[in-house]
Amino acid sequence: MDTFINFLDRYFMPVAGRLAEQRHLKSIRDGIVATMPLLLIGSFFLIIAFPPVPALEALIKPYVNDLLKIVNATFGIIAMVASFTIAYSLAGTYKLDSLAAGILSLSAFMVAIPLSQDGNILLKWTGSQGLFVAILIAVFTVEMQRKFVEKNLIIRMPEGVPPSVARSFAALVPGFVILSVVWVINFILVKSVNLSIPEVINKVIALPLMHLGSTLPAIILAILVAQLLWSVGIHGQAIVEGIMAPIWISFAEQNAAAKAAGEIVLPHIATLQFFQIFVQIGGTGTTLALALLLLFTTRSKQLKAVGRAAIGPGLFNINEPITFGMPIVMNPIMIVPFMIAPILVALITYFAMALNIVGRPYALIPWTTPVLISGFLTTGDWKAIVLQIINFAVAGAVYYSFLKLWDNKKYEEEQQAMLEKE
Repeated sequence: MDTFINFLDRYFMPVAGRLAEQRHLKSIRDGIVATMPLLLIGSFFLIIAFPPVPALEALIKPYVNDLLKIVNATFGIIAMVASFTIAYSLAGTYKLDSLAAGILSLSAFMVAIPLSQDGNILLKWTGSQGLFVAILIAVFTVEMQRKFVEKNLIIRMPEGVPPSVARSFAALVPGFVILSVVWVINFILVKSVNLSIPEVINKVIALPLMHLGSTLPAIILAILVAQLLWSVGIHGQAIVEGIMAPIWISFAEQNAAAKAAGEIVLPHIATLQFFQIFVQIGGTGTTLALALLLLFTTRSKQLKAVGRAAIGPGLFNINEPITFGMPIVMNPIMIVPFMIAPILVALITYFAMALNIVGRPYALIPWTTPVLISGFLTTGDWKAIVLQIINFAVAGAVYYSFLKLWDNKKYEEEQQAMLEKE
C-alpha cells in the first residue's frame, strides 16, 4: 500500500494537485462546501421522513409532507445557494465585487431554470439536479463581470457616494448584459426545441442511457455515467434512475413473482436494489467506507470534521455531506476512486449473484435501510451480509490511497495557515 501511495504521490499528485488549485475548480469547491450546513440539516430530516424500519415508516407517513418542507428548504435549494457562493468565491479571486457577482449569478440562474405550466418555479431544478447549471452560470457571470471591469464598461459614481450605492451602479451594465444573454439563450432553446437550458443539458446526457438493458456492460455504463455526472456537479443518480428505475423496478417485481412461485434462481440481477443496497453503500460512490476513513485515518482537521458530519447520514445511505463536504465534486484527486470503487463493487456483486453464490434481490425496501440489515432483507440470504462487508472493504481499499494524498494536501494547507497567523 505504501508503494502505491508513493507512486501516486510521485506521478499522479503533481498533475492532480495543479488541477485542484486551478482558480475556477477551487472556487467551485469552496462554493459547494459552503452548502454543508444545509446538507447536514436536510440529511437529519430526510432520515426522519424515510425511516428504515417499516413500523416507523407507517407511523411517520402522515407527517412526511411536513417533514419534506425542511428537506426542500435545505437540499431543495442547493443549486440556488451554490450559484451565489461559487460566484462569490470566484469573484474574490479576481478582486471583484463578490456580493454583486453572487447576486447576479443567482438571478441569472433563476432566469435559466424552467417554469411549470402554471408559471411556478420547478423545485427539482433548484436542488442538486440543477447544480451543474448553477456552476456554469456562476463562472459565466464572474467572467463577464471581469471583462466589463477590465474594459471599464461600468457606471462609476463620484467620490463621496456611499460604497454600497457605488457597487450597485457598477453592477448595472454587466448585470443587464448577463441576464439578457441567459434569457436570450433560454428563449431560443424553448422556442426551437421546447426545452430550457437545464432540460437541454439533461436531455443530451440522458440520450445514451435510453437503450440500456440489464447486461453487465449496461450496469457498468449506468454507474460510470452517474459517477461522471456527480463528479462535475450533476445529480447523476437522479438522471440515471429517472430513466432506468422503471425497468429496474419491473425486474424486481418479476423476481418477487418468481420467488412467490417457488423458483430457486430468480431471473434478474440488475434491479433497483442491486444498485441502492449493494453498490451505493453509504450513498452514490460507495462512500460509507470513505466516511470512516475520514474519521479515523486523516490528520486534516477539516477532513476529520467532514468525517464526523458524514458518518451519521452515511449509515442511512445519504452522502451529500461527504460529496459536497470534502468535496468530491470538481476534485481531480478524489474523482478517480469515486468512479472506480462503485464499479468494482458492482462487478463483485454481479458475479456473486450470477454464479448463484448470493441470492438475487426481490424485496423492495427503503433505500435508507442501513448496510447489513438491507442486504439480508432484500434477498433473504444471509450471504448477502457477507457480500456487503466485502463491498465495504473493497471500497475502503480503493479510497484509502487517494484520501491520503488529499489529506496530506489539506494538512499542509492548515499548517501553513497556522504559521501565517503566528
